[in-house]
Parts: sequence; C-alpha cells; structure tokens
Amino acid sequence: MTTPETSAVRARLERLVDGLSAPLRDTVRGLVERPGKQLRSTMLAACAGFGEADPGRVARLGAVVELVHLASLVHDDVIDRAAVRRGRPAAHREAGTELALLAGLACLGAAGAEAAELGEDVSVPVSRTIAELTHGELLDVERGFDVTLSLPDYVELVRRKTGALFELSCLLGAAEARLGRPARTALAAFGREFGIAFQIMDDCWDLTAAGADKPVGTDQLLGLFGAPTLSALRADDSGRLGELLLSPGFSVADLAEVRELVTGLGGITAARELAGVHYRKALSALAAAPGRPAGAALRAIAEKVWGEP
Repeated sequence: MTTPETSAVRARLERLVDGLSAPLRDTVRGLVERPGKQLRSTMLAACAGFGEADPGRVARLGAVVELVHLASLVHDDVIDRAAVRRGRPAAHREAGTELALLAGLACLGAAGAEAAELGEDVSVPVSRTIAELTHGELLDVERGFDVTLSLPDYVELVRRKTGALFELSCLLGAAEARLGRPARTALAAFGREFGIAFQIMDDCWDLTAAGADKPVGTDQLLGLFGAPTLSALRADDSGRLGELLLSPGFSVADLAEVRELVTGLGGITAARELAGVHYRKALSALAAAPGRPAGAALRAIAEKVWGEP
C-alpha cells in the first residue's frame, strides 16, 4: 500500500541511486523500482510518530534502512543462488555476480554517506547494524548443513541477520521522535523481537507456500535449515530426516519427503509457536512505550504483517 510516507522514502531512494555510477546505478535502480512492502521504513515512520519528527529527516532515514535492506537482499541472493527477487530475475542473474556484489556495496556506501550527513547519532547505529548483519550472514554460511544447530543458536543468528535491521528502524524512529531512553529501549526491543518472529515465519513459509521469489523448500537444498526443520530434527528418533538432508544425492526431487517429514514431526507447529513467543515479546515491549495513538498504529502494522501468508 502506497502512502505519503512510503512515497517520500522511495523518492529519496531514487535520488540517492541516481548518484551512483552507471553500471551500479542501473542494477540498483531495478530493485528500487520494485520497492516491496518497505516494511522497515514504515515501522521507522510509525516510531517517529510517537513525537514531532521532521518528515524530511524521517524520509531520509527510511531511505537509509531500505538501502541497507537492499544490499542484504542482493548479497543474500548471491549466497543462496536465488533466481528471482521481487518478481524479476535476481540482480546477479541479470548483471552477473561481480556487478551484483558491487551494487550491494554501493547501496551500503550510499546508506553510510546519507547517515553521516544526518549526524553521528544516526551514522553510529547504522554502522553497528551493518556489522551485525554481516556477522549474521557469515554465521548463516558457516552453519550450512548443520543438522545439530540448536534452536537458541539459530535464534541468535536470526537476531543478527534479521532482527538487527528492524531494531535499527525502530530505534532511529524513536530517536527522531526525541523519546527518552526507556521508550527508545522499548521500541528497539519491539523491532528486534518482531524481526526474529518475522524470520521464523518466513522459514515456515519456505516449506509451506511457494512465493514469487523461490520455489517451496529450496533453502533445504542449500543446507539452510530454519526453525521448522531444526525442530523436526530434534523430534526425529528414526534419524531419517537428517540422513536425507545430508545425503550426497539430495535434490529437488526429495523436497516433498522433507516437507512431509518436517510437518509430520511437528516442526512447522513448533516453529510457529516459537515465532509466537517472540511476537508476543514484541507486543509486550511496545506496550511499555508511551503514546497510545502511535502505539496503536505500530501494532496495526505488526498485526497486518503477522496475518499475511
């Protein structure tokens, strides 16, 4: 849904992208022209609504978090060998791996330059978050085909890879609203916990519903086992699921059996329950932040996303 806030963020994104050199500009523009839900910048604007924030600065901050998100998507697609992003061929499929990686770095560079212009209170948390995202991506690669990964370790990975950017979005919005430290801490916790819940549910969707960006269950082929699979592995006394996932001949043809095993062992149910735990933590944190109208708006955004397949 397009709003004045999302339109302002997109306009700023387009202006920043226009400043990139030609090959990178064209690659990044293809993603900017398909902005997705702009969920992170929308949450940032909702948090800024807790006070009297400058709309111009809020739009610029929204562009920063969306650029960081774009960079993470481009690099994620390279690592995951994804074929499609937002309904079109992924950047590395259209422009090649090298140019796609450079385009991702260009997004981070543009985000960093914009953050620096907005001040140290913005540039420092943005830099720290990029470091967290990088660490999370590294952990994601390192844990490939690890059927022994514990759920607490998985949640920590998700906190760094997904929760950190949601946390940053809410923190920057709260700072622009000039909220006190307790309220900023509460909104940052809301973003972090919501991001964790969001990623866990995304892992569930990977196994239950084909989307525009990838076929069902393809993360399993890359050894990226989410909460449903990890939960099912813990419940599998037969060892069949682990044996299948680690089989040298594991292929697309085996995904139907993987989904059947994960579902039958209660993996999807357990993962959804885990996501619910973090979602409720997010709402509890939000309840601690002052400002009823703004709080209701932010909760409405969360509830809408939570209810989407």
